[in-house]
Amino acid sequence: MTADPQIKPHSTGIARGQMPALIIGIIGVIGSIAGFVMDRPEFFRAWLAPFVFWFLVAAGALAVLMLQYVTGGEWGVLIRRPLGAAARTIPLFLLFGLPLVFGLEHVYIWANHDIVAHDPLLQAKAKFWLTPQAWLIRAAIYFALWSLWAWRIRLLSLDFAKTRSPYTELTRRKWSAFGLPMIVLSLTLVSVDWVMSLEPKWYSSMFGISFTVGAGLSAFAFVTFFLTLLADNPAMDGILKPMHFRDLGNLMLAFTMLWAYTNFSQFLLIWYGNIKEETPYYLKRLHGGWGVMAAILLVFHFFLPFFLLLMRNIKDRPKTIAIVTIILMVMRFIDIYWLVAPAHYGEHFYFSWITIFAFLGIGGLWLFAFIQQLKGQTIIPIHETWVEEAIREGALTRHA
Repeated sequence: MTADPQIKPHSTGIARGQMPALIIGIIGVIGSIAGFVMDRPEFFRAWLAPFVFWFLVAAGALAVLMLQYVTGGEWGVLIRRPLGAAARTIPLFLLFGLPLVFGLEHVYIWANHDIVAHDPLLQAKAKFWLTPQAWLIRAAIYFALWSLWAWRIRLLSLDFAKTRSPYTELTRRKWSAFGLPMIVLSLTLVSVDWVMSLEPKWYSSMFGISFTVGAGLSAFAFVTFFLTLLADNPAMDGILKPMHFRDLGNLMLAFTMLWAYTNFSQFLLIWYGNIKEETPYYLKRLHGGWGVMAAILLVFHFFLPFFLLLMRNIKDRPKTIAIVTIILMVMRFIDIYWLVAPAHYGEHFYFSWITIFAFLGIGGLWLFAFIQQLKGQTIIPIHETWVEEAIREGALTRHA
């Protein structure tokens, strides 16, 4: 199917968001630098949660993109370009991760030689897995794999746009099919390296899948919110329809339920097992301020989105589903902070002001890069399979 050459391309105007994103990012970086000067250990600890949050949006976007190419269908056509743009920002997190590299011993106790020297268990883990050198090597391998898949799929998509070759489409589908187990396995290992190892004496066989599901939910919430911003855009008139938001709402509902299932299963297994090496993890997080945060997650990360996303009227309307996506994005950060911060601050709730600037710094610069990847191309991949079925009617050439 080819686009009508008589149709004049329209711009969605999203490029105008680049400068505000860059300004926010610069403000966040400046505030983070001030935090670094005032309290270096606290700066390194405060950097981790925002880093993981924004990374999961990008990594989840790559996973959902590959899932869409494997399964096909109408639900993913309108989000392929935003997902691809988000996935191609993954190499940027090598830069964002530098503060963690330089402050490794302040973030992870297994990187502190003085602590490891007096702990036989940490010494045993260091022989196999938990050493700074091994951590860095594994991180480099993860980023190499993610970047390879993101750009390989991009190149195949560009080639398919020119040739419309079924062989190219099949090759892209094969890369996506092999990429799904790759990213599930790599995100599972990342969850151990970056988050679970904050408390290296605790372990859970459910943690990796919960972490990976959270990445998918983050990606769906982000791209759905992005589409809601375009709902009233003249360039997207006649293209974005209630059925598109309904499909994405149903997928967010599925991932919300899966997130709740995996987290509850993990809690239930640890509660039932009642092993002294495992129970302190939840005992710490279910009391005081951390307990309040856990209750907030239960209500606003599961129950409220679950019931809202059951309602068709909410899913069909951009303004109402946008509210749900905002709730989910906020809860995704609270969930990550709830996983990360108690490892540093113990039973007493604490939220550092540096975390806010780190969030703004990473987020602003990431959004700048995301828009840079997206602008200059059609929001709707007019050459792709399922486009005609997904759009049904209306002009197709809508540029970012």
